[in-house]
Amino acid sequence: MGALAVGRLVAAAAGAVVLALLGAACGERGEPTAATVRLYPVTVAGAGDRPFVVHQAARRIAVLAPGPRAIIQALGARSQIAGAPIRPNGEIRLRRLAQLRPDLIVASAETDDVALSRAAAATHATVYQAPDGSVLEVERAITQLGLLTGRPVEARRLVQRIEERKRLVRQKLAGAPAATVFLDTGLYTTVSDQSLAGDLIRQAGGSNVAGRSPSAGSFDLSELQGLDPDVYLATSESGTSLADLRRDARTKRLTAVREGRFAIIPSSLLLPGPRIGDGLLRIARLLHPDAFR
Repeated sequence: MGALAVGRLVAAAAGAVVLALLGAACGERGEPTAATVRLYPVTVAGAGDRPFVVHQAARRIAVLAPGPRAIIQALGARSQIAGAPIRPNGEIRLRRLAQLRPDLIVASAETDDVALSRAAAATHATVYQAPDGSVLEVERAITQLGLLTGRPVEARRLVQRIEERKRLVRQKLAGAPAATVFLDTGLYTTVSDQSLAGDLIRQAGGSNVAGRSPSAGSFDLSELQGLDPDVYLATSESGTSLADLRRDARTKRLTAVREGRFAIIPSSLLLPGPRIGDGLLRIARLLHPDAFR
């Protein structure tokens, strides 16, 4: 497929197909088909603005992150996934990766660049890091993976589904005041406003009390007491329950805890993948239940 291109890829001058696909996120109605749009070659640019040309859909894809894997599967390209050579701690299994003989390696935006450089050197495959810092970036990743896998129409449909949920949330929450929120991802750790989860909270009519740059590790619970969020959310992988919060002297006096405004959101709905629109809708319902009655 081309030379090493480590980093986030953005659509470049790739002809009418790229404009048509990106237009889907903006609400354009025309639907590209094989009969009307020439897919390849597609030019994309990686780190350092080094462009490379994709001449055909990837045939063997090594996937290094769950979000991109879910996207590729939702595109109907499961058979193009050669494997996922990743250890539970996120380390790339280089020997196994080389054995897969991929022509495309797909990673998350957080995957270490040095590790990806080694992966590319071991396989001579193109490396794509899927953007995932916001709902819009997830939509962009879906569009780009649709191009890289040869499934642009399927990508457009996935993006349209997300856009439909965004419109529904906007309509339901028109004029509603923001609800302050704390999202517990485990042991009182939380998320930044500048993350995908932070963007979901904002678009769901919430205000993340942790702000732009919460400290690593457990959030300061004395600070949380002062912030006193309206709603306390926890991910399904956090291990947090309302009973736990009511037993903890540091959290039991929080208004959200005392009044039971606590909910668990499935971690799968926060994954930067095709269900991100469902995650947005779920959070909006939890923060503003009256708006959805």
